[in-house]
Amino acid sequence: MSNLHHKLYDLKHQRAGFLKDAQDALGRDDMTAYQAAMDKAAALVDQIDAQQTLINEMMRYQEGDMQGGIQPQQHEQMPGSVTDMLSSREYARTFCTAMKCGLNPKQNRGDGRISMLMDALQETGGSPDGADGGFLVPTDMQTKINEVRRQQVALADFFTTEVTTSRTGFRVYDTMPTKGFTKVSEMGTIDKDDQPKFQRVDFTVEDYALIVPLSNDLLADETAGLMTYLANWMGRKSVLTENINLLALLGALSATDIAAGEEIKGLKTALNTALDPSISQTASILTNQSGYNVLDNLTDKNGRGLLQPDPTQPKRMLLSGRPIIVLSDAILANGEGKAPIYLGDFSQFGTLIRRQNMELATTNIGGNAWGTNSTEARAIMRMDEIKTDGAAAVKRTLALTGVGG
Repeated sequence: MSNLHHKLYDLKHQRAGFLKDAQDALGRDDMTAYQAAMDKAAALVDQIDAQQTLINEMMRYQEGDMQGGIQPQQHEQMPGSVTDMLSSREYARTFCTAMKCGLNPKQNRGDGRISMLMDALQETGGSPDGADGGFLVPTDMQTKINEVRRQQVALADFFTTEVTTSRTGFRVYDTMPTKGFTKVSEMGTIDKDDQPKFQRVDFTVEDYALIVPLSNDLLADETAGLMTYLANWMGRKSVLTENINLLALLGALSATDIAAGEEIKGLKTALNTALDPSISQTASILTNQSGYNVLDNLTDKNGRGLLQPDPTQPKRMLLSGRPIIVLSDAILANGEGKAPIYLGDFSQFGTLIRRQNMELATTNIGGNAWGTNSTEARAIMRMDEIKTDGAAAVKRTLALTGVGG
């Protein structure tokens, strides 16, 4: 049976490769190469369906040993989609078995114990080769990661986020119209004075990885302990990685200094004149601890703070009705006695592109695992960030001289 799964995986992987070739050809406007790749992908569909049908029929009433001497797992009904697979108890148990046994998709892909993990990986465009090696984490673990993420300031929540199954691609964005329709007389010629302009923005997904050492005592514990431990690590690291990359996108903006004593005037001017009114209405203000301290110490002539609490989220403060996002100085650093501050609609400014879910693989013989009687888990997340509307955000700096700490 493992050979059948292996064959099915290879066929699906070949088809995914042809579809990727078709996508790349379409991006180059090479319709001949596009059609050739699509024809190759279509030619594999019947083979894939036949292989899947054979596997399903062989497993329908099968009992006892599987071919090759591998003991079958007690299968629940096989989920019908990747989402169902990742949400099933069987997937979580199989995932933990792979972690405890040090199984990975590159070296053990023919192992019947991880066939479900391999199916989920392949269906989402992953591959066991090279840097792609790793299993998708179960939904319950992904939920725990999201819970950890919500405890941190995740800039991805303020940017547009998209999911892709390919390493490279592009997005097309148009410009706002600058004129209305032109008035024409009866039977008159219609002008073409204001045409849409399109901008192509390419992306290339990069790998970001982390190795987490796991004690064998932890691996011997119940599933929940392992999942919680890994989720805490990955949740914190994933937020930090995305924040660093999105801040680099913002950091490319040219800065304008705001003089001490002119903070409110400078920020209001930026909101009123540096941003388009439609952008300013949905803008947020992003700064660090030092910048927030400057703003929080500003008072009116009656000694009242100029920042106001958000009535919908009392712990969040507003400036001119715009929410303030605060990061630590360690993440968003000061420069030469000045604190950075960004104003704009970041969902319009940039997009974070994620390539499916985080993947995880383990080893108990590589790295430092052998010498420490432990297991090392390697997490890989794949993403890229692109600027979509450079006019949707501006950068200012606030002087820190004389501000109390």
